[in-house]
Amino acid sequence: MKKIITTLVVVLFATGFTFAGGGWAGCAVSLTKDGGGIYSYSLGNENWADGIWVLSDLFDGYNLGTPTSLVLNGGIANAWTDDFPGYTVTSFILYYRVYKSTATPGSWSQIALDNVNLKNGNNYVFDKTTSNINLLALATAPGTNTYVLEVAISKRQYFTGGSWNCMIPGDQSVAYSSAVAGYKATFTKSIGTGLNKIESSLRISTESGKIIANFDGKAQVQLFTSTGQLISSATAENEFNKTVKSGVYLLRIDGQSHKVLVQ
Repeated sequence: MKKIITTLVVVLFATGFTFAGGGWAGCAVSLTKDGGGIYSYSLGNENWADGIWVLSDLFDGYNLGTPTSLVLNGGIANAWTDDFPGYTVTSFILYYRVYKSTATPGSWSQIALDNVNLKNGNNYVFDKTTSNINLLALATAPGTNTYVLEVAISKRQYFTGGSWNCMIPGDQSVAYSSAVAGYKATFTKSIGTGLNKIESSLRISTESGKIIANFDGKAQVQLFTSTGQLISSATAENEFNKTVKSGVYLLRIDGQSHKVLVQ
C-alpha cells in the first residue's frame, strides 16, 4: 500500500510539471506621432486579453505616413503563467530597429518593460511608456525614403529553463535571436540633398570627449545616442558643443542628421 501511494504522488508531481507553463494574452507598442498623445498599437493576442489596447490599430503592416515627429515610448506585455516565481521586472523586453525598406535590417536595440502595471492571479501586465526614443533621428538617408520600424517582445519562460519566447508573427514559441523577424510598420521621411548655409559651413569635430559643431548662423541642434535617446536639444549660434562618453552619436542640425564617433 505504501509503495502504491508513493508512485501516485510521483506521477501527480511529474504531471503538474508537464502542464506548467505560460502564454501571451496580448501585447502592444506605444508611440507618439506628430506631437499627439500616447497611442498603443496592438501586436497580437490569443483571442483573450486584459487591456484596452486590443481595441486599437494593429501595428503589423500599419503605415504611419510622413510624421513630423515619431517617438517610441515603450510597450505593453500582457501574459499569464502558472510557474513559480512567475514573471518579474526582468521578464519582458521590447526589441526595436529602424532601417530603410530596401536595406538589410541592422541590429536590435532593446527596452526593458519593467513597470508592473497589473498583477491579477497568474495574469501579469508589464509596460514602459517613458523611453522617449526619437525614431526619426534613426532615419538618416538623404532624399525621400520609406523606413521600417520593426519590433518584437520577448518573455522569460521559467518552465523551459529560462529561455526567451517571442511575441512575433506566426509563432510565439520561437526563442528570441537577432535573426527573429518581428512586427513591421512603415513611415516616410524626406531629407533634402541640397546644401543650405548651415550645411555648407558645417564642421564637426571631437576633442577630449566633446562633440563640437561649428557653422555659420543660428540652428536647432539635437544630440541623440545611437539608439535614438535624446541627450541635448538647443538653439545654437555658430557653435554647439557637448561633453559625452565614448560611443556613437547622432547629431541633428536643422533636420539634417550626422553620425559622430567619440573615442
